[in-house]
Order: sequence, then C-alpha cells, then structure tokens
Amino acid sequence: MRALRLLLSAGLVAGCAGGSPPYKSDLPSNLNIRTKLSSPSVLLTSGLGGSFEAQMHVTSVDRNCQKSYRGAVRLDSATLAVGLPADQAAFLEFEFSGRSAPARGEATSTYSTLLTPRSGYQYDVDVVYVDKAYSVTVQERNPRTGARREVERRPFRACAAKAAT
Repeated sequence: MRALRLLLSAGLVAGCAGGSPPYKSDLPSNLNIRTKLSSPSVLLTSGLGGSFEAQMHVTSVDRNCQKSYRGAVRLDSATLAVGLPADQAAFLEFEFSGRSAPARGEATSTYSTLLTPRSGYQYDVDVVYVDKAYSVTVQERNPRTGARREVERRPFRACAAKAAT
C-alpha cells in the first residue's frame, strides 16, 4: 500500500513538473488580453474530472529569426496585461487544450502569430473559445489618437533575417 502511495505521489509531481514555465517580464504592459472561454464538451468540465484551459506561449525572435522560448501565460482570468519588448518580434502561440477523465481523451487547438509591438503602442487581444471554435483578434491602439487597427495574422515564416550592418 505504501509503495502504491509513493508511486501515485511521484506521478502527481511529474505531472505538475511537465508544465511550461510562466512568462515573466518587468516591462510596462503593452499587450492587454481579454479572454472568454467555455468548455467545448461536458466531459472536459471539472465536475466530471476533466479540464479545459488556454495559454499563450511567448517566444522571442531575434534579428536572425532565431527563437528563444520565454514562457507561458495562463488565460484563465477575464483580462490581464503583459509586457512584451517593443520593436522586437515575438511569436505568440495561443493553445486551447482539454482533457476528459472518463474517456482519457485529449484535444488541442492552436493559433499563432508573429507580432512586433511598436514603441508606445498598446495591443488589445481578444481570445474567445466558444462552441468548439476559437478566434484570436489582435488590434493595435495608436497612443496619440486612440484609433485602432486590426493586426494581420503573420505566420513564423514571415520572419525575414536582417543583415547585420
């Protein structure tokens, strides 16, 4: 019995350690995220031992299009603000995942975009997962006029290495 408890404890610790490190930044917030999530299935609700969550993975991208993973932001609150380096490309990947305990099934969907925040601008991101469909909309807000424009989704392959000067 003791061996079984030790095995179960080790499994729980291993399961917790497998998550992504949290994204940390001391930069002023320039990415404002509004989240609306609803579980795509009754089997993924916590009442039945399942789970459904969303996170944003942040990867910095240098002038040579080399990636460096910076961490993840859990999107479990309605609104939150994050600081990204201005005038530096970041690859943002929004991941929607669920696990159902009864069926032991797993499902994941992702949306990714390459974003280069401009200095002084604010970026508003609406992340929605409702009725088995997701949408991610990014808008740039002009600091002088407050005018907004939608930022077009850019795949990572849009990154072009810049020649050193």
